Amino acid sequence: MAEKIFHVSPDTKIKHIYKNTLGDSDLDTPLNKMPDIGVFTSDIRDDLIEGRADIAVHSWKDLPVKLEIGTEIIGTIERADMRDMVFLKKESLNKEKIIILSSSPRREKNLSGFLPYALPFKTDISFKDVRGNILTRLKKLIEGTDDGLVVAKAAIDRLMQAGEEEFKGQKKALLEMQNHLKWMVIPLSQNPSAAAQGALAIEARVNDKEVKDIIDKISDLQDFSSVEIERNRLKYYGGGCHQKIGVSHEILETGKLFTIKGETEEGEEISERVFTDEERKESFNLLNTENYFPFDKQEQKFFEREELEDSSKNLKSLRDKGIYVSRSNSIKEPALIDDSNIIWTSGLDTWKSLAKKGYWVNGTSDSLGEFNSPEQSPFRDIRWLKISHKHNLNDKKEILATYELIPLEPPNRIMECDYFYWMSASSFQLALKVYPEIKKRNHACGLGKTFDLIKKEVPQVTPFLGFDDWLDTIKNKLK
Repeated sequence: MAEKIFHVSPDTKIKHIYKNTLGDSDLDTPLNKMPDIGVFTSDIRDDLIEGRADIAVHSWKDLPVKLEIGTEIIGTIERADMRDMVFLKKESLNKEKIIILSSSPRREKNLSGFLPYALPFKTDISFKDVRGNILTRLKKLIEGTDDGLVVAKAAIDRLMQAGEEEFKGQKKALLEMQNHLKWMVIPLSQNPSAAAQGALAIEARVNDKEVKDIIDKISDLQDFSSVEIERNRLKYYGGGCHQKIGVSHEILETGKLFTIKGETEEGEEISERVFTDEERKESFNLLNTENYFPFDKQEQKFFEREELEDSSKNLKSLRDKGIYVSRSNSIKEPALIDDSNIIWTSGLDTWKSLAKKGYWVNGTSDSLGEFNSPEQSPFRDIRWLKISHKHNLNDKKEILATYELIPLEPPNRIMECDYFYWMSASSFQLALKVYPEIKKRNHACGLGKTFDLIKKEVPQVTPFLGFDDWLDTIKNKLK
């Protein structure tokens, strides 16, 4: 952050003060048993109040949702990845019972529902408290008898991306430990982050105009707004790191996505995921019980899939690649992909299906489009391939074709409909070829590449989280 300040205010002299807080020094007390207010921030804040410092920089998720009088949060820089990562010892794969280290009631609550179908083997999962920095936690995992660990991905990324000489030893240690582990990035739809996770809060004394003017020039207003939305929603349920509630506000190219999931202190289950497209023009004014397509996913089966010769052989030959899988039926058998590869899926259904076949999945685009897939793994540069059909010519990723699409005749009912949801660009293109008159009607699809391709062809296309989201909207309009 100092570099950003110097860039906009080169005459400003910057001095760093490093302090340990109660949360840093007491590594024995479980985090959810410690005071809920200021365990990682109060000691730093005192220097600010008493004039020994002009700004304080915190991990924003450590701040209480309601600040004490005298200071205010005046900005933040670009937010890091909000998601969590799970590490599992390679030697713990296929164990009947595993213990995962975590100090977060939120993680324990949401991962208890997600991991049973995300892991490629059946197991009983329990959680155990852990404290310390990232390397300390990983060392406890590797040297101890426990099996897994949950950490914020932002902490891993910051350590791997740090350029200072002092971090080289830590990065080397992290890479060495990672060799003993399998990892996965947990999707926000199933495990939304702690409010403000991945963001740095810049705190200053109230009415310190000089400092505020400098920070205004480097602050990321969109991320600041997202964090405020998350913290305000958590505040409604009481706030604090003792909560079993995760909340995430994402700003996407096509709109805003809000997710909250967990359990209140009264035992009430919460699960909400809402996408808002601010430019949405779709009003469904002409909607009736017959003029939307499809009624269900099966009705849009426009293709048969024919496996290509040597597809299994080609998959088995891959080593040290990133493999993007959009449809689980493009990999029909277990044990085709070597463990040296990273597997990323387009959505959760594909993840679940591959896990049932015994594949370790590292992450998912969470049905938000391929832009939500990584350019590299957290630990090394990697070349990415996408498994798809042999006529896929509209993709930026290198294609490894494992099947061919054999077109079927789209149903005549399409011609009578005014509202469409497309599950793939291929289905849309085939329907448009057979029934060109539908071009000026109302179209919808999921986020990402399909949306971009359809938008080039038709005057109106509306993004939705997925087919179920669109269908629920249709049914609500027909009530």
